[in-house]
Amino acid sequence: MKRLTIIITILCSLSAASAQKKVIDGVVWIVGENSILKSEVEEQRQMANYNGVKFDGDPNCLIAEQIAVQQLFLHQASLDSIVANEGQVSTRVNMQINQYIAEIGSQEKLEEYFKKSINEIREELFEAIKRQMVVQEVQQKIIGNNKMSPSEVRKFFEGMKPDSIPTMPATVEVQVIRLEPNITDAQREEVKNRLRDLAERVNKGNADFTMLARLYSEDEGTSKQGGSLGFFGRGMMEPEFSNVAFDLHEPGKVSRVVETIYGYHIIQLVEKKGDRINCRHILMRPKV
Repeated sequence: MKRLTIIITILCSLSAASAQKKVIDGVVWIVGENSILKSEVEEQRQMANYNGVKFDGDPNCLIAEQIAVQQLFLHQASLDSIVANEGQVSTRVNMQINQYIAEIGSQEKLEEYFKKSINEIREELFEAIKRQMVVQEVQQKIIGNNKMSPSEVRKFFEGMKPDSIPTMPATVEVQVIRLEPNITDAQREEVKNRLRDLAERVNKGNADFTMLARLYSEDEGTSKQGGSLGFFGRGMMEPEFSNVAFDLHEPGKVSRVVETIYGYHIIQLVEKKGDRINCRHILMRPKV
C-alpha cells in the first residue's frame, strides 16, 4: 500500500496524457468542496498498472480512497498554514526527472510516453511533489502529537485477541554509503572558466546560446532543446539559480556563473511575463 501511495501521489498529474482509454467524467466521491472524478481514478489506475502495482481489492475503490485521504490532509494543511519548501521541491523534481530518463532510456521517450514536453512534465511534477511533501508534513505533525509511551502501546496490543492483530509484511532496513568525489579547486575553476568563455561569446554576439547548450550542456533533460527551461516561478528552481535568473533584465544576455547542487550554470533570459521568466541554461560539472 505504501508503494501505491507514492506512485499515486507523485505521478497522478502526469498520467492523463498516458491514458489510452477515454472515460466519461462522473463524480465518484465528494470530499468537502472537492470532487473526485471517475476519469481521475481511471488515469491513476492505468499508471499504477504500468508500474506493476498489485491491488488487494477493487483498484477503483482503493485509489478513490487514497485520493480522498490526500485531499483531507491537504485541507488540514491549509488550516494549519503548512506549505512545502519550494527549493526542496525543485530538488526532488530534478532528481525524479533524471530517474525517469534513466529508466525509460531518453528524454524523447519520456516525452513520447506522457505526450508532453519536458517543461510541461517538470511543472506538473512540481505541483504533485509539492502536494506530497505537504501531506507528509501533516502526517508527521499528527504522529508527533501522539503522547502514548512504549509501555502503553505494548499494554494495548497485549490486551488484543491474537486473531484481531493485523499481520505486517516483512521489512528490510537498508543503509546506503554515499561517497562524494574529491574535486579540486583547480577542477572547479576550469569549469567556471569554460562557462565564462561561453557567456562572453554569447554576450558579444559571437555565438548562439542554444547551439552552445546543445554542444556543451551536461543537463540531459534540456540540452537537446538548447537548454530551454520554459517559464517558471521564483520558487520552482534551486534558490541560488532563481536568484541569479530573476536578476536578469535584458533578454538575450547571459548571467555570471552560478553554483548549485547539480554543478555550475550560466543562464540566458529569454522573456519575462509577470512573476514568471523563460530562461535557457548550460550546465557543466567538474570531471572526476
